[in-house]
Amino acid sequence: MDAWLEIITRQFMLYSLPVIISLSVAGMLEARFLPSEKRPKKPFHNLAWKGTWLPFIASILLGRAVIIAPPRPVEPGIRTALIHLAAHVALCATGWLLYTWALAHQPPAGLPPLHHWWAKVLMYFNLCMACMHLLPLPGMLIGELLFSRQSLRRIGDWMAAYSVWLLTLIAALPLLDALAGQSVIFPIYEMLASQAASLSR
Repeated sequence: MDAWLEIITRQFMLYSLPVIISLSVAGMLEARFLPSEKRPKKPFHNLAWKGTWLPFIASILLGRAVIIAPPRPVEPGIRTALIHLAAHVALCATGWLLYTWALAHQPPAGLPPLHHWWAKVLMYFNLCMACMHLLPLPGMLIGELLFSRQSLRRIGDWMAAYSVWLLTLIAALPLLDALAGQSVIFPIYEMLASQAASLSR
C-alpha cells in the first residue's frame, strides 16, 4: 500500500503541471480561432470539467501507461478536433525539444531533475492525447468525421451525452494500453526518447 501511494503521489507531481499547461494551451488556441461571440465567457472553461479530470484521475490511480485528460471543447465539430490535435502535436514537439535540452543540461548534484521529468511528461502526455484523436469518440478527430455522417449521428449524440463516463471507463480499462499504446504510442515515444538522448550527447 505504501509503495502504491508513493507511486501515485509521484505521478500526480510529475503530470500536474504539464497537463494544466497542455490543456490551457489547447483551450487558448481553440478560443483564438473561434468568432468572438462563441468564445467562452468564463476563464479556464476547458479545465473546469469533470470529463477532463475523472479520466485523468482514473488512469493515474489504476496505474495505466496511457494517461489522458481531454479538454472540454467550446463547441463540437471537426474544426475543434483539428485544433486540439494540432495543439497536442505542437506541444509534443515542444516537450521533445525541452527534453532534449534538459538531457544536455543536467541539474547540479543533489537537486531533483524536475525540469527533465516535466519536459518528458509534456512530450509523452501530448503524444497520448494526439493519438486519442485516432479513436472513434465524440470530440476526437476520427469520431467527429464518423459521426458527421447522418447514419451515425444518433450514435454520436448518445456517446456525447455520456462522454464523461465513457472517457473515464476507457481511461480505467487497459484497452488504451493494449491497443493504442502498444501499436502507436509506445513505439513513437521510444523513438522520440532515443532521438533526444542521441542529440543531447
